[in-house]
Amino acid sequence: MTNSEPIENGQLIVEQGRIQEVFPDTSFPVKGELIDLSDCLVCPGFVNAHCHLSLSVLKGRISYRDQFADWVRLMTEENKIVSQVSRIFAMHAQVKIMSRSGVTGLVDFVSQEELAAEYVKFPFRQTLFLEVLGFLPSLAVPIAETLESFLKKNLNKFRLIKWGLAPHAPYSVSSSLFREVKRLANRYKFPLSCHVAEFYEELQFLKDGSGHMKSLLIELGMYDDKWIPPAESPVRYLDSLGVLDSLVAVHLNLAEGDLDILKSRKVKAIFCPQSTRWFQREHYMPVRDLLDRKIVVGLGTDSLASNESLSFLDEIRAADQMLADVSQEEILFMATRGGAEAVGMDCGVIEEGRPADLIGFRVREHCDDWYSVPFEPGRIEADFVMVDGEKVF
Repeated sequence: MTNSEPIENGQLIVEQGRIQEVFPDTSFPVKGELIDLSDCLVCPGFVNAHCHLSLSVLKGRISYRDQFADWVRLMTEENKIVSQVSRIFAMHAQVKIMSRSGVTGLVDFVSQEELAAEYVKFPFRQTLFLEVLGFLPSLAVPIAETLESFLKKNLNKFRLIKWGLAPHAPYSVSSSLFREVKRLANRYKFPLSCHVAEFYEELQFLKDGSGHMKSLLIELGMYDDKWIPPAESPVRYLDSLGVLDSLVAVHLNLAEGDLDILKSRKVKAIFCPQSTRWFQREHYMPVRDLLDRKIVVGLGTDSLASNESLSFLDEIRAADQMLADVSQEEILFMATRGGAEAVGMDCGVIEEGRPADLIGFRVREHCDDWYSVPFEPGRIEADFVMVDGEKVF
């Protein structure tokens, strides 16, 4: 399956990690190693466009809460008491699951700088977003200085790792810190990502400064008594700060009234099907409307603090169940090229000159609809995975 129409009985030539040529038949003579995938559907590797891998250690420890603030309290408490050894062990265990499910590109939110070295060991092309929190304006400059110091040391350190910046959400980052992070993103030409319009308490907090999110910030000692609610939607608030342009916006469950603004600002959207379902959201991202506006949409797993599985095959099947008006072809586009385009990652397509990040699914019988193959309920993993021209398994 290429960037255009599927090719039956085709042939790929891979050299030095990149796709050199694509042939519509198998007659081209092969020099070097021949990998016979004649019984497989070969397609671009999946891009997990939003993940919190470091929270994998919380699997099974967090239960659903009616109020998002209560979930945050429980998640924060549990996250504090786990050991770093357990955290790293859980990360590596989930990397195996993700990889075997066909993920070749990972977009992860990193909240602990000391974990960054672990990502070098993972078999993915990666964009790592440094997660930023700080609602007190006095923290803006010190946090920005710390971020820049880290970036200067690690900017070009790892070949398959690129960086991004992620001010967490409109209710957890001050306006001054948003602007500082945007300034850094512009300076280093990094993508910027943020959780936006995820739940009703977020809207209430921005509208009049009341509710559960205010109480939570006060508990955490992070509330700014001088803060004046913008009385706007999360999308319009971020736009007023000048940080909406080309933003990678995660969730967008409650952004129906702002879709034209999203389009005009070239915002990219990331939908997390299983996490959305875990939180029992009655309203969630209007994916069909976004696609119809030519807005880039990717798929992500979020974390095991709000998901039962980091298998990307589970994720695309959940998307298929939840998005009745979105085709399987479109879902596969979101799972590959959509996620890659959202963060500027060079992958997600099969075409000459692009990285050889490929996955294969063994076809059990003749298939009239190639796009349906990865969605088959019996599949628990891909049958072939390659990243940067190297076989993972």
